[in-house]
Amino acid sequence: MRGPVLVGDVGGSNARFALSDGPGRLREVRSFKAAEHASFRDAVVGYLAGVSDTRAAKDCRAALIAAAGPVEEQRVQLTNSPWHIDSTELQEAGSFGTVRLFNDLEAVALALPHLSANAVQRIGPPIAEPLAGNPIAINVGTGFGAASAVQLPGGGWTALATEAGHISYAARSQAESELLGAAQSIEDFLSGAGVVRLHEMLRKRVEAAAVAEQPLDAATVFELCEADASYAETLSVFSDLLARVAGDLVLAHGAWGGVFFCGSVVKGWSGRSDARRFREVFESKGKMSSRMRRVPTNIILAAEPALSGLTYVEL
Repeated sequence: MRGPVLVGDVGGSNARFALSDGPGRLREVRSFKAAEHASFRDAVVGYLAGVSDTRAAKDCRAALIAAAGPVEEQRVQLTNSPWHIDSTELQEAGSFGTVRLFNDLEAVALALPHLSANAVQRIGPPIAEPLAGNPIAINVGTGFGAASAVQLPGGGWTALATEAGHISYAARSQAESELLGAAQSIEDFLSGAGVVRLHEMLRKRVEAAAVAEQPLDAATVFELCEADASYAETLSVFSDLLARVAGDLVLAHGAWGGVFFCGSVVKGWSGRSDARRFREVFESKGKMSSRMRRVPTNIILAAEPALSGLTYVEL
């Protein structure tokens, strides 16, 4: 069965769509704000109606959609959005022969084995003898997500989706407990809203009063880290927490092939953090520290890793 495939990456704030004619190939990439569409189905219909290649839009043989939420019986209720996605409704909306739903980080993980060297940015110094093994994708954006790519015995790859952002948070010191004791999960501070919340906590602790002017987003916090001590401390605490959690996930998944970060918050954080300090915290895992020193940490530079990962799905 010939014809292009519709691929989509749906997060809490935005949905991105593209057409694919084969592994690694994307065209007609467009982004939609979730707040501007009543439903996911409306966004899909709007995308297909706006594609310049009208014949390709009509001839799509399949729809592969990655969404920020757990997939249950080919349905997804997005964790940080009122949208829900139903494969049956989607099939009717576009007359697709095949519809498959994936967790958004599951799709990113499927792209990891195919990333070129210039599609990632290393965190910290080069690693002399990196470990071989399965890699893990970690997203910090509207929410927090993680999924690992797993090499199959007969060749090829699959992905293991998780809901890592909802793992319970545990403080490691009295000071940390006083600062972050109200956090219910790691997503409470390792996310866009979490960075703003973390800054508010740190500034209140210094000023012992509510702050009248609070930054609107994580990008603003990171941009101002050199202008104000509370912003700089927010960056430092966030970096340590991210390094610790990433190291924990490597151990939990046996993801010796490396960590690959993505997401809007990570993009704002990269280049401003202390890479050496990040690696020290990441590697500090007791008896596993020497092994952790051989696990690479990277930031994905590729523009659409989730959409790209879906192009490698076999139909």
